[in-house]
Amino acid sequence: MWQYENVTREEFEKVKDTVEKIIQSLCAEKYDIRLPYEDKTTTVTADDTAQWTSHRSVYRCGDEFFRIGEVLYNNKPFIVIEFGTHDDLLKNTMEDAEPFPFDLAYTDLVNEVKWSLGIEPYPDDR
Repeated sequence: MWQYENVTREEFEKVKDTVEKIIQSLCAEKYDIRLPYEDKTTTVTADDTAQWTSHRSVYRCGDEFFRIGEVLYNNKPFIVIEFGTHDDLLKNTMEDAEPFPFDLAYTDLVNEVKWSLGIEPYPDDR
């Protein structure tokens, strides 16, 4: 069950689409791979358990691989960029960068992607 009244699942997915476009514009190319597992997000709340099967692409920038994930906090959904090596990707053991809110302005989304991809260092005041 989608728990948010301020955003629909479809609207949230569109923001994730935007983040993927930003990733591609900065350095990464889509990487075609058939993963040995199904990419799922499971959200557990006090009242419900919801599972979402992701159909997100994998991206490659140099020797690192990225994909878009999500963290569904109580107040609103956040986007997280997962990163790791090819082996991490195959084993589903990628690391998470810092999650960021879905409802940021475009320029702030670009900055979050730059920080997550390591293109720019996280600011000290975060």
